[in-house]
Amino acid sequence: MSKPTGLAAFAGTSTKNAGAAPGAALARERGKGALVALTVRLTRPQWERIHQLAVSEGVSIQQLAVRGLSHVLSERGLADL
Repeated sequence: MSKPTGLAAFAGTSTKNAGAAPGAALARERGKGALVALTVRLTRPQWERIHQLAVSEGVSIQQLAVRGLSHVLSERGLADL
């Protein structure tokens, strides 16, 4: 087996999937638990507005996000969060 080059060499080789055939599905390791982390990217002005709203409402940005997503789901006739 040849030595990896480029980004593959930088990232290293996973010992779990080292013997897997090329193109084989990798074993899922993240997002298995009861809670799953999610990253949302905002501009500074967007974050400032959302932060001010959360402070004025006395809730976390997390709670605002869940409320907003629940509202969007219920508008579409789906079960909210």
